Amino acid sequence: MIQRVLDIIDKNFYKVDVLDGVKKVQEIFYQNNIECSAVYDKKKLVGVLTLRELGIANPNRIVADVMTNRYICVGSETSTWEIKNLFDFNQNIDVIFVEYNSKVVGVITKSQLKIELGRHIDLLTGLYKSDYLFYNINSLIEQRKEVSLIFIDLNNFGYIDKKFGHINGDKVLKIVADLLKKNIQPDNFLCRYAGDEFAILTTYNANKCKILSKKIVTAIKDYNYPYNIPVSASVGIACCNFSDRIIDDRIETIRNLVNVASLASTKAKQNNNDHIIIEDFETGITA
Repeated sequence: MIQRVLDIIDKNFYKVDVLDGVKKVQEIFYQNNIECSAVYDKKKLVGVLTLRELGIANPNRIVADVMTNRYICVGSETSTWEIKNLFDFNQNIDVIFVEYNSKVVGVITKSQLKIELGRHIDLLTGLYKSDYLFYNINSLIEQRKEVSLIFIDLNNFGYIDKKFGHINGDKVLKIVADLLKKNIQPDNFLCRYAGDEFAILTTYNANKCKILSKKIVTAIKDYNYPYNIPVSASVGIACCNFSDRIIDDRIETIRNLVNVASLASTKAKQNNNDHIIIEDFETGITA
């Protein structure tokens, strides 16, 4: 559900000794297309050596003279998204080593991470996919925050595809994604959940979520789409305060939160009077 860094690391990373000659290591890097290596003093990790340092290093020096400490070590259960955050907040870090049972078992670089995150981006809309949502829900629960999930479902999208064609249906999805981007705040997390469904994760209370949802529903409905395609949306909101809640199974809690919000959007579709339904995650009561 939430990808671990252990699943994407390079486990065949190269190791060098602090006393190895730079010329020898340069040849190995170039011949094997290596991007970085771990530097050891006997069995202890003491530094990192990247192609950047090797490119300007004097070949007559030893590794100890050119290695750097621009690396971080994390546990094998660390999520891919947490790795992204570590790189984002530590701009001078080139490499992250992954440890299992106090032993380095792999490495991930910024370029590796970029390739991996590309798999979690929806190519049509440019939004992150659901794994991004799950990670951030998990993170907010860990922080014992109030969590609200706004689930947005386009109405009669199958009809749009059939009457106006899939090309125009795709145009509608792109436009809706752009409208959502414009109407959310920097502290919100947006993803394309699936098909014509989008989700926004916030720490807002139910009332603030409803205000944001009304703004979004209006923006979607009022936009002038190609061929005057009529587009509208229904919204389901699930709210829960995790500040004093004991969680036995966090993954199951996340699934339930998403399910409650999704079902609320289905109720909203069936409600002719109000296309925004709020469900209390704990009680199941509709607000």
